Amino acid sequence: MRQIMIVLAAAFVAAVLACAGTVAFVKLSPDGGRDAGRVAGTSAPPSQRPDPSQGEERSSPEPRPTVTVTEPGTVIPEEPDWSDQSAADAEFLALIAADGITAPDDWALEAGRATCGQDYASAREYLTDGGLYDYHVQTFLDDWEATHGGYC
Repeated sequence: MRQIMIVLAAAFVAAVLACAGTVAFVKLSPDGGRDAGRVAGTSAPPSQRPDPSQGEERSSPEPRPTVTVTEPGTVIPEEPDWSDQSAADAEFLALIAADGITAPDDWALEAGRATCGQDYASAREYLTDGGLYDYHVQTFLDDWEATHGGYC
């Protein structure tokens, strides 16, 4: 009995899939509804279509949407004016040194730019992973803000 139920269920699923395939084929026909009748087996043969030469007015087909493909453009950001930043960078390095933070200058400047605008938790993770003591994180961020005004 169980095997019969499995066979019947499989036959039902196969029938549903066959119907769905037929419906999808009819719906996706490139000529709209004109060939759909012949594919689906309906009674509208192609010879009963109105002939435009017989004087009957024929409505224009529905307009199809036009798809325009545009190539993405490459945006090249402007180089920041580092001449103004060099003074701020020097002041920042002096401030962190005065606060007892010792770090290589290159890393400190890179870390300042990398953590600029980040929330405290993200900046803390970045800075402590770089070797900064936990108690220096807020001082580091405050010194960057004071010297660079949030400029990243």
